[in-house]
Amino acid sequence: MTRAFARGLLVVLLFLLAGCGAGTTASLPSTASAPTNAPAAPVASEAAAKPVKLVKVVTTMSILADMIKNVGGEHVAVENIIPLGAGPEDYQPTPQDAQKIAGADIVFFNGHGLEAWLDDLFKSAATPGQPQIAVSEALQAVDVGSTDFREGNPHFWMSAANGATYVEQIRDGLILVDPANKAVYTTNADAYIKQLLALNAELKQQAERIPQAQRKLVTNHDAFPYFAQEYGFVIVGNILGSPESAPSAGDLAALVQNIKAQKVKAIFSESQFSPKLSKTIADEAGVQIVADLYTDTLGDASSGGATYIDMLRFDMQTIVDALQ
Repeated sequence: MTRAFARGLLVVLLFLLAGCGAGTTASLPSTASAPTNAPAAPVASEAAAKPVKLVKVVTTMSILADMIKNVGGEHVAVENIIPLGAGPEDYQPTPQDAQKIAGADIVFFNGHGLEAWLDDLFKSAATPGQPQIAVSEALQAVDVGSTDFREGNPHFWMSAANGATYVEQIRDGLILVDPANKAVYTTNADAYIKQLLALNAELKQQAERIPQAQRKLVTNHDAFPYFAQEYGFVIVGNILGSPESAPSAGDLAALVQNIKAQKVKAIFSESQFSPKLSKTIADEAGVQIVADLYTDTLGDASSGGATYIDMLRFDMQTIVDALQ
């Protein structure tokens, strides 16, 4: 009886051990041992780590979004309103845009009347005390006689020097809502401004490759006055006085005659506009059309104009190639 009982007890123990984990070396745990399937204790650094709070930034234009990423780096989360390929003057806001405004710690927009539709979004969705920064505020606008731009032409960013002023406004706005990272924003802004001023000098050198008499621009709309002012071009004419209105037949005929009289070599249009009207005028005037410039929007990753710096560099190179 004793041997049979011992054999039976051994069988039961082996069965229980096999159930706990076949293929492992098992030993009977003491009462002080922790269970074999207990989770590992957290590493001290992991337990102490806290999620980083990002500054929620909303911008109106892809150009501003790119600038803010350069200044804010990993401390900001940027949401942009106007999609790539669309312009700000005739943009129609959506309910999703109101949600973006409502969730923002700070909003950056161009100003000088460019985003007239933004006022309604601020009234309906902005939170009390939310900073709303017009980055062109410190700049003096030129008057191009447009009824659409009562505060003067708002396309300041087409000069890299003006872009550097935008960066100063962005830096100060981020410091306002996140003073703990003032040193980071200041350092990043200084480095980015240095890049933009170097770009500005580079673009001036490129423009000088064209004889002064040939630095004449006819463009699809009036986005180039600061570009022309900064880099030594003359605006002969714009096809559209407003993105929302078509020119008269008389206006177009006068423009064609002016192009011929001043021996303009090319008509320039932008990626967000249909080139059809520009091509018609170019054919009438007997000049070439260049229809892939970037002004109010950046391009996609394969465009050559996916960042603000790349955009200005691409535009200048394209213009120089066409006018030489």
